[in-house]
Amino acid sequence: MRHKHLASILLLVGAAGCVEKTEPGAVPTLTLRATVTDTNDCSVNVLDKAYASKGQIRGDVPSAFVGTVANESYHGFGCWVGTTDGAGDLIVLFSQNNFGKPLAVGTYTPALEVLDDTPPMRFHLKFRTSESATERLTTTDETPGTVVVEATPSGGRIIKVNTEVVRWSSAF
Repeated sequence: MRHKHLASILLLVGAAGCVEKTEPGAVPTLTLRATVTDTNDCSVNVLDKAYASKGQIRGDVPSAFVGTVANESYHGFGCWVGTTDGAGDLIVLFSQNNFGKPLAVGTYTPALEVLDDTPPMRFHLKFRTSESATERLTTTDETPGTVVVEATPSGGRIIKVNTEVVRWSSAF
């Protein structure tokens, strides 16, 4: 009888060690496209909506997106945009500092955060809509996409965003 109980215990312990662990599924992404121009125009396309504004860019100063943040390892801009049935706020941060200098021309890749040791040519993007106070769309280290910065003949900058974003909630 003692061996029977011991066998049952060993069977339970063995079965517990064979529990299958499952990984969570892939996080769904959305495509976000935006264009920000040297003439202070900002447009964002996401969630089947087109948002736009003129004269609403803050942070790095158009037309060349000259950096305004001293002594930090980042710089960037934000722009409020609207649509017929709501509004949104786009924020793009770039790694490294460009205080007093135009935004560097080239292709930037996404990051979850821009920290002191983030390599050059990285960006972090957030987009919030007026429809959701607790949720934002954001880039991660794994989401594909780019921000391409082009120079205009007058020395200005055109910023073209084409990236995947994930839903990020601060409700918890």
